[in-house]
Amino acid sequence: MLISFLKDFFLIKEEQLALHDKDTFRKSALRILLVAALSFASCITLFSGIETWHNEGPLLVILNISFILLTLYLLKASKHYSSKLSATFIISLLTFSLLTIPFIKDDQTLTYGLMFLYSIPILARLFFGVKASLLAMAFNFITYAYIVTDFGTKLPFAGENVLVFDSHIHFHTAVFIFINIAIPLAISRIFYTLEANAKQMEKLNHKIFRNNELYEEIFEHTGTATLLCNRNGQILKANQKATSLLGFEDNNQLEETFINRWLSPIGKSSEKYFWQSNASNCQLRSDESIHFELHRSNLTTHGYYVMHLQNVTHLKAMRKVLNHTQEKNSRLAKYDALTQLPNHANFCQLVNEKITKGQEHKTGAMFIIRISQFKLLNKQFGQQRANQVIVSFARKLQENLSDKTITGRLRGVKFACFIPIGHTYLIQRNLSALVQSVLPTQLKLNGEAINLEYHVGISYTPADGKSAQELIEHCEMALENATSADRLAYYNHTRESNLIEEYQLGTLLSEAIKRNDIHLWLQPQVSADGTIVSFEALARWQLENGKHISPMVFIRIAENLGLLPKLAENLLRELVSLLASWHQEHIKTPVAINLAGQELMDDTFFALLMSLSADYAWLSEMLELEITETSSVMTNQLIHKRLRTLSQYGFSIAIDDFGTGQASLGQLIDIPANILKIDRRFVAPLPSDQRHLDIVKSTIEMAKSLNMKVVAEGIETKEQATLLGSLGCNTLQGYYFGKPTPMQEWTNNDNEKAKQLRMVF
Repeated sequence: MLISFLKDFFLIKEEQLALHDKDTFRKSALRILLVAALSFASCITLFSGIETWHNEGPLLVILNISFILLTLYLLKASKHYSSKLSATFIISLLTFSLLTIPFIKDDQTLTYGLMFLYSIPILARLFFGVKASLLAMAFNFITYAYIVTDFGTKLPFAGENVLVFDSHIHFHTAVFIFINIAIPLAISRIFYTLEANAKQMEKLNHKIFRNNELYEEIFEHTGTATLLCNRNGQILKANQKATSLLGFEDNNQLEETFINRWLSPIGKSSEKYFWQSNASNCQLRSDESIHFELHRSNLTTHGYYVMHLQNVTHLKAMRKVLNHTQEKNSRLAKYDALTQLPNHANFCQLVNEKITKGQEHKTGAMFIIRISQFKLLNKQFGQQRANQVIVSFARKLQENLSDKTITGRLRGVKFACFIPIGHTYLIQRNLSALVQSVLPTQLKLNGEAINLEYHVGISYTPADGKSAQELIEHCEMALENATSADRLAYYNHTRESNLIEEYQLGTLLSEAIKRNDIHLWLQPQVSADGTIVSFEALARWQLENGKHISPMVFIRIAENLGLLPKLAENLLRELVSLLASWHQEHIKTPVAINLAGQELMDDTFFALLMSLSADYAWLSEMLELEITETSSVMTNQLIHKRLRTLSQYGFSIAIDDFGTGQASLGQLIDIPANILKIDRRFVAPLPSDQRHLDIVKSTIEMAKSLNMKVVAEGIETKEQATLLGSLGCNTLQGYYFGKPTPMQEWTNNDNEKAKQLRMVF
């Protein structure tokens, strides 16, 4: 009991010795030294206290008792170690040693007492480090000098001033060097080595721990069911996949058991130590219908086996089905393994034979069916049940089609059908009805109804192609045009040409945007009396051959290719440069720039716009933002948030093409616009069309009630201009007042034209 208490008190139990931190070591050392000092002081006080009281007086006894009390306090305080405790202990030793010097009359006792101070460097190194030890060494030179001067004898001043050493001085010098210098330095070297080794061991332990974690993780996530066994087949470790595969919840149920308890060999691998084979076929002892393939690899370093389990039950079942089918049909390689339909190559061969013969029908239709929501089905039901959907669909499709139809599976969830048709089905409406009638809209799978949706691409022969390969290619192109609204799409040669032309234009457009070859033209906007009050900046692109590409075309291509933000950035920089020049010339004419919404969704473009507004305080007064109301992204909440921010910064926001887009009235609520632009399609029929006139009137009245300015665009006649002015339209725009012209016309000759047509403030 006492020994256990002492071990616990001095921190020398096995679990405490296993702690490698410095504080535990120093706490243990401090307690040992404190107990030793307490014992020493107590013995002196008990056995020589009365004699000391009579000879040296009561003060020395009081010092001893004070030292004992301080030591007891330090022992109690050592419950929570700190460097202050060690420092207090060392200082108390030094202090009490020095204070006892005047009371010790015996020179030999005094000398030995002072020599005790030589141990201070060792204590300083033990608790604080090399610097503290060196400082204590330096202090002990005073102690050493005091001791040796008591033994040395100085000759008279008249002769040489020599210090003569006797044997005691030689002894004390050796003791001083050995205890005060050599031992602390040696201990420092030992401590340095131990600390370096401890750090190295800590690094190695950390590395081993990390490697162990890594190996554990690799073992757990090998992607296969894995067992680690010894040569006798005892399972040392199992990952979660192996545990689940063998029908257990916890790998502890498997570990330390033998593999032949759970698996039994089948076939040629029925030997006793089947797990030592490179590969063997096994079955689950608890359920012999479940079969596994066991693959072994050696761990030569440890002599253990890593074994991978693969459940091949479903593969064996499929193999039986395939073998049975192969016996019936020697052309198995030409059919899809899952649906038993002709594969791509065989389907093309059968269709080409049909087209070449052409005896019964000279025309035919090819259509490719794609199950549109199959990814969702795959995610919802898993791959195995999703494959069952494919099989059921293929079977149902064949049941609905005539015997003359050739059906094949191209890949994934795409199926192709070729139907010889008569003249009746050359009408697309009739063929669409036929295709829709054969497509199953719902399948029953394990008693559960699954709704199916499709996209279909259709092409005719010989009009769209004279071979199966051509027809499939054109069906694929038509399939790309199928939408949720119109799920059946027919191949269109003109559309194909347009797609090719659009692709070529997209390549040229990308290069033009990089070279900044697309520039702004300005079209004036005037008041009712014909005075220019603002401009609209319009993007224009001219090819190297001089041909102009319509903005309707290249803006749409840029939007589809994601190039719109970069194009808008180029145009914005060009426009801000013009406005900066006009600002210096005091030409204060606002210019509107069109944004389709995709630009405002782009963080880089929005940051640029905000940065420019910070650099040019006047920019919000000179730059108007026209938001194309037909853009589908205009309903996005981020667009509304950013437009509100721009409005707060003072930018005027106009809704362009009002009345032609999505949720027009709703946009008036969501977008903080102060300008409304009436689209040209409402202006063009004026003044003769009363219906359009009523629409324009109601739009102007609504804008006025919302305190919004109204801009009418597309004005081409004097009658239209006069009528719109009389209806209260604030600003007019159209060819009647001026066509868009290059920006240079307004900036040439020091902005001469702009100065002539605008008042300079």
